[in-house]
Amino acid sequence: MSGLNSRAGSQALLMAGLGLAFGGAALWAGLGEGSVALWGFGGACLLQVAPALSLRWRIAQGLGNSGLDRERRILRISSFLQRFLALGLAMASVSALLGERAPQTTSATQGAALLAVLAFAPLWFAKRSFGPAHPAFQQEADRSLLLLALAVLLLAATVLGRWFFWADAAAGLAQALGLFFAGQALAKATSLPAFRGGCGGSCSCG
Repeated sequence: MSGLNSRAGSQALLMAGLGLAFGGAALWAGLGEGSVALWGFGGACLLQVAPALSLRWRIAQGLGNSGLDRERRILRISSFLQRFLALGLAMASVSALLGERAPQTTSATQGAALLAVLAFAPLWFAKRSFGPAHPAFQQEADRSLLLLALAVLLLAATVLGRWFFWADAAAGLAQALGLFFAGQALAKATSLPAFRGGCGGSCSCG
């Protein structure tokens, strides 16, 4: 399983790098342009950096029980922050809808959204094959799928926003819903046996 773990570790590191790059840029640009969907996507990306780095560290330690408590704490904090971000997104989206506010869609924003889709789609496709090997791998695949879905919503908002003022806010609401349920699922996952010292198929307990 060392080859699989090595590839999973590299992809976790890539996930952290993409989350940091897209997250920082999207959050900054979204707040500047007043795009709810853009800063929401940026915030979601940044929230995946710590879990990805934590997984990378556990893989380096052999995926045993070493560092399990730390990973559980990181994921619990992440689940709380995801739901908090979902609440903020929902409130900002409703405010934008009621005020009929829409960001000025630029070709750069649309290009960035397309680039995010093209980056996270193959990453998720590669990660999903690792899911059955260990619960932590499945969670990492789920996080990649979440960011891919949010990127697709952002891309749709940048395209439809040229004709419909509500496109960005509607995408923000959809993102909020996805983030909330993902946060709920993550909170439940941290109470499973795999996070109480249990093992997956590739675990080498120590």
